[in-house]
Amino acid sequence: MQKAFHKHPWISPLLMTLPIFILLAVFYFWPMFQMIPLSFQIDGSYSLGNYAKILAEPTYLKSIGLTILIGLGAVVITFVMGYPVAYLMATGKPATRKTLTILIMLSFWTSLMVRTYSWMVVLQKNGILNSALLKLHLTDEALTLLYTPFAILVGTVHILLPYMVLPINSTLQGIDKNLAWAARSMGANRFTAFWKIIFPLSIPGVSAGVLLVFVQSLGFYVTPMLLGGGKTMVAATFIDKQMNTLANWGLGSAFGVLLTLVAVIFLFVYLKVFGTKSLKQGLF
Repeated sequence: MQKAFHKHPWISPLLMTLPIFILLAVFYFWPMFQMIPLSFQIDGSYSLGNYAKILAEPTYLKSIGLTILIGLGAVVITFVMGYPVAYLMATGKPATRKTLTILIMLSFWTSLMVRTYSWMVVLQKNGILNSALLKLHLTDEALTLLYTPFAILVGTVHILLPYMVLPINSTLQGIDKNLAWAARSMGANRFTAFWKIIFPLSIPGVSAGVLLVFVQSLGFYVTPMLLGGGKTMVAATFIDKQMNTLANWGLGSAFGVLLTLVAVIFLFVYLKVFGTKSLKQGLF
C-alpha cells in the first residue's frame, strides 16, 4: 500500500476525500438527478409541458426574475457593507479586529429563525423602523415594509453578509502590507495606494464572496417565506407551494431544475471571468 502511495501520490488525497464524495452523491446529487425526470412528467407521461408552462406564464417568469434580482441586490449591498468591515478586520488594531471578528461570528451562532423573526419585529407597521420614521416626521403614515421584496432583501443581506466579509478578509490578510507602504513612499496617497494596489489584489476574495452570496440567495426558503409572508413569491416559495400545497411535483421539479440551471450558468460565467485560481485564492 505504501509503495502504491509513493508511486501514485494522488491516491492518498482521493481516499481522504472519498467519504465526503459518497455523502454528496447519496444525499445531494442523487435527489437532484431524481428531480430531472420528474420535471418532464405530466399525468404519467413525459413531455416538455412543464417547462413550456413556466416560460409561457408571466407570473412564473416574474418569480424567477425576482429571485435573481434579490440575489444580485444582495451581492451589491453585502459588498458595499462588507468590504470596509473586512478591510478593518485585516488592517485595524488588534482590539478592532477581535471585536469585528466576534460580531461577524455571532451571526453564525444565532439561529436563522431568530434572525428572521427579529426583522419581522423591526419591519412590521408598528415596528421599530416605522416608529422611528414617524417620530422623525419622515413619513406621515406607517409604511408597508413587511411581506415585500424589500423585506426579503434585508433579511437575505443580514444572513449572507458574513459570506462576503470572510473571503475578502482572508484575501486582504494575505496581501503584503509593504506594498502599500512602498506606493506611499513613491508619492501615492492612501486612496491611490488602496485603489491601485490593495483592491486589485483583493479581487479573488471579492469574487468568491459574490459567488457564495448569489448562489446561496437563489435557494433561500425560510427568509422569503417569513418575510415575504407567501405574498412575494420567489423561486423557493413557489416550489414549496407547487409540491406541498398543490401536489404538482412535475411543475415544482421543473422550476427547481431551471433554478439550478441559473446557478450553473452563473458559476460557468464566474469561472470564465475569474478562473479556478481566483476561486481557490478567495476561499482558501
